[in-house]
Amino acid sequence: MLEQSPRLKLYEWQEQWEHAKPFIEKAVAVQDLYTIDDVADKIGDGSFLLWPGTRSAMITEFVDFPQKKICNLLFCGGDYEELEAITNHVEIFAKRMGCSALYGGGRPGWARKIKHLGWKPEYVIRKDIK
Repeated sequence: MLEQSPRLKLYEWQEQWEHAKPFIEKAVAVQDLYTIDDVADKIGDGSFLLWPGTRSAMITEFVDFPQKKICNLLFCGGDYEELEAITNHVEIFAKRMGCSALYGGGRPGWARKIKHLGWKPEYVIRKDIK
């Protein structure tokens, strides 16, 4: 978990979140693991990182596995070109934080759209148990 920088005041974070929230809400709406309030709570406690743009936003987290540390791109929304630029910054930051890979999920169309950036599909399967 990352601690919030002492120079970044809470109200500044909340202002950034209010601007970014509409971009993230659409992505949150197509899954059932987090609500938009859960995402805000995780940003607030440092578990998730908010990457706000002017016309888009991204949410990431670090995940430590026994053999690797990865940066997971959880949610994004907004302008594609700006998201591509944000991803470049995320990659640089993740590398500096000791990550050896970026992971992300989404609709199959994303895999086609970002293939030229070096992304390759991996598959996750799911079965709900009742």
